[in-house]
Amino acid sequence: MKTLYITGYKPYEIGIFKNNQPEVRYIKLFLQDKIKSYIEEGLKWVIIQGNLGTELWAAEVTIRLKKQYDIKLGIITPFLSHTEKWNEENQLYYQQIISKADYINSVFQDTYKGGYMFSQANQFILDNTEGTLLFYDEEHEASPKFFKRTLIDFMVENQYTMDSISFFDLSDFIDEYMREQEN
Repeated sequence: MKTLYITGYKPYEIGIFKNNQPEVRYIKLFLQDKIKSYIEEGLKWVIIQGNLGTELWAAEVTIRLKKQYDIKLGIITPFLSHTEKWNEENQLYYQQIISKADYINSVFQDTYKGGYMFSQANQFILDNTEGTLLFYDEEHEASPKFFKRTLIDFMVENQYTMDSISFFDLSDFIDEYMREQEN
């Protein structure tokens, strides 16, 4: 797999309200572990749509990994100015990330016109990547459930890979990480 879309929870959906919360560090470490293994299997591009939470954390990790690996970051937003309603701190955070991205574009070369833009952007991403890493747990429903439905339907008709991260997976990773730190 050469192109991987990474998406999942927005921070507030899992009780995270600041990027310096300890939970964010562990999520990023887990994403880094997953992305590294994909790179070792031939991954060349990490793609995100630029959403707060899982996507921007994955972008941060990818930027960090670019120092050691031949990996690129693509940000393909659904529409132009998708961050205009974000607070100043989140906009600054986003600007820091896109300044280090290898490719930036929008599916629609227009500002927000309706919800259809999100579903068509999701379809564009699926049509132009080979797999998705999805941070989503069925027991904690939130916005990623809509993308997951589209993804499952897409996989019925297409050769496409889905890798998912549940809270159980994250908990196992943290336990293992803590054991390694103690040794």
